[in-house]
Amino acid sequence: MVRDICFHIVDLVQNAVAAGARTVTVRLSDSADSDEIKLSVEDDGRGMDADALAKARDPFYTSKGFKKVGLGLPLLEATSCACHGDFELASQPGSGTSVRARMEKSHWDCPPLGDLSDTMLELLVTLDEVNLEFSFHGDRGQFDISSAQVREQAGSLHLSHPDIYSFLRDYFAANLRPLLE
Repeated sequence: MVRDICFHIVDLVQNAVAAGARTVTVRLSDSADSDEIKLSVEDDGRGMDADALAKARDPFYTSKGFKKVGLGLPLLEATSCACHGDFELASQPGSGTSVRARMEKSHWDCPPLGDLSDTMLELLVTLDEVNLEFSFHGDRGQFDISSAQVREQAGSLHLSHPDIYSFLRDYFAANLRPLLE
């Protein structure tokens, strides 16, 4: 198992970027009421053919030449199944990839979310060439943000500019963190 759900989010977003995605959509639902955590990451990258799709669940397969193993997807699948959930991986060449995982929140092996606010802030600020769309839904409400919308508001300033970064940090703290408490 892994330390937290944020580990999986970062891994899946990195996979999407490595596959040439221009848009990555992360949806996360965390509900004590329904006793579920649902994670969905979709991208418009290169996608995978049937052979690569079949191998993607093998921890000893990776499409990244600098690594010997590819544990991200197999770990997410194992975590989902261990937590009485399910896992779906779909992809088409030229159409991107979709990963969906569902877990029973109260299961003793279900990892915590981790620092979702800081994780999504860092991804938003550092992915220069990618539109990151993030949506969180919890028992206390919903939070949505898109790097394309933030870039439009920021104008010529980079998202890592101290004023923009400070604003975003405060925005996440005021609007996402309360939903996670």
